[in-house]
Amino acid sequence: MSSTVLELRAERSGAAVDRREGSLAWAWGISLFVLVVWLIPIKTYKLPVPLPFSLEVYRLLMLAFLAALGYGLVAGTRRFSAAGFGKPVVLLVAAASLSVLVNAQASAQSGMEATAIKSLPYFLGFLAVYLLVCSTVESVRAIEVVLSALVIGGAVVALAALYESRTHYNVFEHLHTWFRFLVHTRITEDTQRGARLRVRGSAQHPIALGAALTLAVPIAVYFAGRAATRLRALAWGGAGLLLVVGALATVSRTVVLMAVAMIAVALLVRGRAVRRYWPVAAAVVVAAHFAAPGAMSTLYHAFVPRAGLIQSQTALGGNVGSGRLADIAPGLQSWEQAPFFGHGLGTGNSTGSSVPGAIVDPKTGAPIIFDDQYLNTLVSIGFVGLVAVIWFVWGAAWQLAGAARRARGRESDLVAACAVSSAGFAAGMFTFDAFAFVQCTILFFVIAALGLRARALLR
Repeated sequence: MSSTVLELRAERSGAAVDRREGSLAWAWGISLFVLVVWLIPIKTYKLPVPLPFSLEVYRLLMLAFLAALGYGLVAGTRRFSAAGFGKPVVLLVAAASLSVLVNAQASAQSGMEATAIKSLPYFLGFLAVYLLVCSTVESVRAIEVVLSALVIGGAVVALAALYESRTHYNVFEHLHTWFRFLVHTRITEDTQRGARLRVRGSAQHPIALGAALTLAVPIAVYFAGRAATRLRALAWGGAGLLLVVGALATVSRTVVLMAVAMIAVALLVRGRAVRRYWPVAAAVVVAAHFAAPGAMSTLYHAFVPRAGLIQSQTALGGNVGSGRLADIAPGLQSWEQAPFFGHGLGTGNSTGSSVPGAIVDPKTGAPIIFDDQYLNTLVSIGFVGLVAVIWFVWGAAWQLAGAARRARGRESDLVAACAVSSAGFAAGMFTFDAFAFVQCTILFFVIAALGLRARALLR
């Protein structure tokens, strides 16, 4: 009898070791995916494969990993997991799907049918990434492997962004000259704030780049605090400084909003440790001034324009790109026409009057570009969708912060870092249509998944 028990224990121990090793192998694969998301601009390059959709490198990797996960689930070597957030995930899937189904006839009549059909798998792709990470990464070591790739990739992009700020040369616009298998599909014009270039790096927009780089800062701080040697601590700290300065070089007010929210949550979960780092703030400002001359002053004037910040966000009411505050009233009026499931996924992402079926200002007929993901969600997938988004995004930040406050140690510090990042993204969604930008949104879902997996290890 005792030998049988020992054999069973040995078998279970061996299975646990196999799962941990498999988790680490998956972590390296997902790290590759994260680096691809960072380093190959999305919606700028595709692979030369004739398909009904653009086959981008990140999509190819995601499809391959999902197929491998499916095989593992069937074979019994993997277990499906939503890391305790299955209900908001299901509600998000239901809200997005029903918004397309309920508005199918209206979309067909307005010419938005193709947009709606493409928008659904696009949106569900974010949830697929979240579930992929939750179902494959099962140890602290594996989580740290992925997060280290996230920080390193971000630091490389930040360095390139600082080079762009000084030379106006974006290295990510020229990848196809070095890697011939990449097909360049679009050239994006530079954007400015005043006379200052807003760097874009590998992102679709300067705001999205600033958001993505800011997300990685708490993770870099975590690694610097957990480093085994002073040299490693300096390396991770330097990466964190690069991320901050690179984010500021985008001259984005969203970065400042995210930073305020992140500092607040950091004080909540690790107040004593955070207060010791206040002198670093002055060093960051000085570093940003010398690394990206003019960025800090331009950012300051963006918050205090001559006509006033509120006036700048309302002065163009009724026009295309009218401003965040000016969009609230017409947005709510549009939502009242379809309160539960909205006008359909994708209808809130129009960028011009040439797009049929766009959400428009009821008074002027001008298409509305929602620079607020929450308002965008409310109008496009309705109240049900907004509840699902808030439940997931803010719920993840809340759950992670609560878990970090209740415990101490390596796993808890990791959870705290992910909580701070998640809260920053949730706050940033007030000032840009985050889900329209793939890079920063994928990185958020990866961080949320890793944080919630680490939270499970605290129990």
